[in-house]
This record gives sequence, C-alpha cells and structure tokens, in this order.
Amino acid sequence: MANAIIFDLDGTLADSTECVVRSAHTVGAAANLPPVTDEAIRQRIGEPLGPMLTALFGATGTTLDELVVAYSVEYVRLTATMERAFDGSVALLQALRDQGWRLAIATGKSQNGADRATERMGLAPYFDSIHGIVPGTPGKPHPAVLQRALDALGVAPEDAIMIGDTTFDMDMAAALGVDAVAVDWGVHNRAVLMGRTPVFYADDMAALGDWLCGRYS
Repeated sequence: MANAIIFDLDGTLADSTECVVRSAHTVGAAANLPPVTDEAIRQRIGEPLGPMLTALFGATGTTLDELVVAYSVEYVRLTATMERAFDGSVALLQALRDQGWRLAIATGKSQNGADRATERMGLAPYFDSIHGIVPGTPGKPHPAVLQRALDALGVAPEDAIMIGDTTFDMDMAAALGVDAVAVDWGVHNRAVLMGRTPVFYADDMAALGDWLCGRYS
C-alpha cells in the first residue's frame, strides 16, 4: 500500500500557466519569430525548456540558447507576482501530512526554480524533499527526477503515487511503475490524460484529497 505521494508543481499545486504563456510570447516577439497560440504554449508546459522552445519556434543553435536565457529571465520576473498556489493546495498538503503521508515534489522546473517557488508560495514546509531538474540530467518525461524523489523518500515505486496534470507526468510515472493520478485543473485535458490510464482522475482538489486519504497504509 502507498505511503508516499510525489507531486508535480506547475499546473498541479501551483498556477503558473500565464507566466509560461506570457514569457514564451515575449521572447518569441523579441526575437522576431512567428507568433504561436496560447494553446500551443500550454500543451508544451512540463517539457524541458529547450525542447519546448524548439517545438514552438523552430529555434536551434545560438538562437535557441538566447531564447532559453531570455525566457528564464522573463519567467522569473513574472512569477514573483503572478505565480500562486491553487486554492486548496495548502489545506490538502496539511491534511496529508496530518495523516502520515511522506511527500515530495518532482517538477520540470530547475532545482533552483523549484526551491524558490515552493518557498515563495509557502509550500516548502509540507515536503520531505523537493526535486527539480539539475544540470546534466534530462527533464520530463524521462523519469530521472521522479527516481530522485523516490530515492530521497526511501520508497519503492509500488509504495508511491505520482500526481500531475500532463502526459509528461503520466509517462514519467509509467516508466518506473508508479501509480499515476491525473488532475483536471492543469494544462492537459481529460481526454488526453485518460489516454494514459491514470489510476484516478481528480475533478477538483476535494476529490483528490478524499481519494488519497482513503489509500494511506
């Protein structure tokens, strides 16, 4: 039975979608690249930054390197005032801690970005460990960041649950044999997420809490 939960951050516990969308539009326009739609950007949220910007703008080489740097600067600027925890996130985490769950984050943010964001939004105190992408390691859907979270918690894949809002989260969990739960309030829609056969689909934060609290061993 599960006794550890590993959360994605953006789109699952925190609302940073508008920061991503605005940052991508800003750097694309500054580089005189063809515009892309908001939805095209949303569907790439959760990917590593380089592949995301390449897919959106066709950028490579020096242009891609410059876009990555510019995007990172703009994103950090916007998150300082725009990124926030979803309503109900803190209450859910507190309830899970009270029940005895071990908690970690496995996010596509950089490690520094993950540390800053969770501290700023008041989420860090609820977690045993927080894991972002470190230099030289692949991003989602590669399971490296999830494996780090499992190792830090000292749990086997069958004793953990991964919760996320994108197919990248679902695929990452499947790669290690971790049960995946999909949430409705992130960037990928129900039809897309259900194609990955999550063990549970949460329509709202309350439903997620009820389901999790019934599965602690």
